[in-house]
Amino acid sequence: MSLLEFLRRRWRDPGPWSADQIHDEWFRAHFGYAADMVHGWLGSVLDLSQARLLNFGVGDGITDLGLMLRHGARHIEGVDIRQEYRRLPRIAREQLDLRRLPKGLHFKTIRPSEPLSGRGHVDGVISWSTFEHIQRDQLEPIALDLFQLIRPGGYFFLQIEPLYFSPYGSHLRRYVDEPWHHLQLPDSALWDRVLAHQGEINAEERDFGFEAFGPEGYKKFVFDEYLALNRLTADELVALLRKAGFEVAREERRRMALEIPEALRNSHTEADLLTNEIILLLRRPV
Repeated sequence: MSLLEFLRRRWRDPGPWSADQIHDEWFRAHFGYAADMVHGWLGSVLDLSQARLLNFGVGDGITDLGLMLRHGARHIEGVDIRQEYRRLPRIAREQLDLRRLPKGLHFKTIRPSEPLSGRGHVDGVISWSTFEHIQRDQLEPIALDLFQLIRPGGYFFLQIEPLYFSPYGSHLRRYVDEPWHHLQLPDSALWDRVLAHQGEINAEERDFGFEAFGPEGYKKFVFDEYLALNRLTADELVALLRKAGFEVAREERRRMALEIPEALRNSHTEADLLTNEIILLLRRPV
């Protein structure tokens, strides 16, 4: 090995880490399960050790860290309108005893609907439970921009869970556990239910924003997120991305096995009410 190659590897190496001390379930799910899913889908068509990737709606960056440490990804830029990723160095020390983030992992704060194309292509884009939070009037421009950002022949991995009309599509299951509560209660009554909740919330749904907001502030934060959901269905999402120019290389829709209330049967389709998750691998044609 040449001295230059040695120094390059040393510079990129984040140092030793251990998953044995992971104690936060949100971290465990995104560092493990989410990173494994992205690798299983996107890694089947791209060499992640060579690809330039962009994570659209990166959040706290934990999934990207999992892709780099566990699956050999070498270059990921995460973009988001918020700055939750700023907590990642501390979180990684606490959960993995990692002394520094990988050098190929970068983050950038962007404005809502800020164009990303025009600065050079990427090989692949990742979007994990982000597209349901985009305002309706921004969906088409963003889909077109991401299409132009990806090189011809490149890929887009996109996942949404839960979809809005599914049993827990409000994203409020932390506080209200009855299925389809958001389709059967007015928003005022739903907020009262959230506000009245006492005790712990499910550890897998307690992200690191809880620390910043506190128990009551976090209720307000997630309820505002619920009110802003764009209510996309799986069919609408696929049609949107095809219109932007993408080809669907692979698709999976996951349903929940629950009995649909009679009151909802006439106002929504069975597919919309039961489809909890959609996973897509999209390709920009050559």
